[in-house]
Amino acid sequence: MTEDVWGSLDSHFSQGHSACFDKSSSALLREIFKPRTIKKDGYFLNAGDKSTEIGYVRKGLFRSFYIDRKGQDVTKYFYPEGSTLFSYVAHLSGKESSYDIQALEDSELLVAKISDFESIVEGNYQLLWLYKKMIDKILVVKEEHAMSFKLLNSTERYKQFLEAYPGLEQRVKQYQLASYLGITPVSLSRIRNKLNLNK
Repeated sequence: MTEDVWGSLDSHFSQGHSACFDKSSSALLREIFKPRTIKKDGYFLNAGDKSTEIGYVRKGLFRSFYIDRKGQDVTKYFYPEGSTLFSYVAHLSGKESSYDIQALEDSELLVAKISDFESIVEGNYQLLWLYKKMIDKILVVKEEHAMSFKLLNSTERYKQFLEAYPGLEQRVKQYQLASYLGITPVSLSRIRNKLNLNK
């Protein structure tokens, strides 16, 4: 595994801070994180399975989704490059995941067992900091998405998506984006048309 792989992991989660990994911390990460390729439409996690792995998206795109009582496909979140794949609730509860995590493009990951990651962070401030950053980002994304349904209308949610994920709209299917926004594909088309007319 090349140096630039770990450099990208470090720089992404450092977010402008001066912290970086020393040789012993890097060695521990290299020992447990292994590269994995998942082809388009393949799965990182299936609904009904235990959440035992954590993944860092180096290249590609994923989404988490579930099938509701009406049999409709509902997209919960998107995970582009730099995202962490991890069913935090399922892991904490020890229960099966309630949703799937699927690749929308051919993707490259760094993957480790959660138990191995939790083991190496004990007593290691740098790795504990990295783990915290990963969890923090997951929680922030979920909180912001949940709050958007309480505070924003559908047009505002769409604008928020465009701002948070520039260029991602061209990489996902319309029905996936519509369900993520909590609207129908027809409503999404209307919003797009309205915004185009107002430019």
